Amino acid sequence: MQKGCLWALIVPSLLLCATTRDLFEESQTPVIMVSTCMERAEITNAHTPVDLFKSSALCVEEKKYAQAVDLYLVATAYGYFDSARVIDKSTRQTLESLKTENFSPLDATKRNQFAEALRARLDDMKSSCRFLEKLGAPSYYPKYMVQNGVTRGDGLILNYDAKALWDETRIEYLRCP
Repeated sequence: MQKGCLWALIVPSLLLCATTRDLFEESQTPVIMVSTCMERAEITNAHTPVDLFKSSALCVEEKKYAQAVDLYLVATAYGYFDSARVIDKSTRQTLESLKTENFSPLDATKRNQFAEALRARLDDMKSSCRFLEKLGAPSYYPKYMVQNGVTRGDGLILNYDAKALWDETRIEYLRCP
């Protein structure tokens, strides 16, 4: 896959101007509440895409684009992983909604600068790939995604192979070396 295709997969809604602020009510947010632009060292595999996109947008607002990119890439990787382990595939729209909710309210100039920083990182993913490998697969239950679907039980695919799915996320989705 060429870099342009990867760009198209990861950033399709980044520059949208519509907003869906009320899509995720407070009662639907995860236990970990993020209200700051997190440093890479603060990111754990317990943070959901809800947390990570929110923190990434806060970093963009503060013009901390490298931090914003780190958070955004982990959020998209974890979102891909979650969408693959959830039974109801219609919940994949959740990620696009989260991107729109968090990035649409931002100033267009800041969004464009962030997009440039993201594009530069996608050209050289070695550091991000090493970080994701060290961070590991998500350790949380993807309530943010399951609650938007129509399923029975816990909403996850029965006996999914987390290790294989995490390898697929990093190697096939993000094209890590």
